[in-house]
Amino acid sequence: YYGRCCAVCGFNFEARYGKWAAGYIQVHHIVPIASVGKEYRLNPITDLRTVCPNCHAVIHRREPPFSIEEVRQMLQNDSSMR
Repeated sequence: YYGRCCAVCGFNFEARYGKWAAGYIQVHHIVPIASVGKEYRLNPITDLRTVCPNCHAVIHRREPPFSIEEVRQMLQNDSSMR
């Protein structure tokens, strides 16, 4: 549904590495799996986002995880400091 680009930074593995990386991306659960019960039903459109490994790692640098918007803002702040 969201394609193969990172929802935070826009990185696309195929565009950068070619056909050998086509289709690769990680998936981030907006609601942490550890916090949901057995009755939880995953909705891929509302509950998941595609993210690159770097952004995914930053999202999980704290508990609770940073939001996609917060990490996107970190990138914007960083680029404005250059």
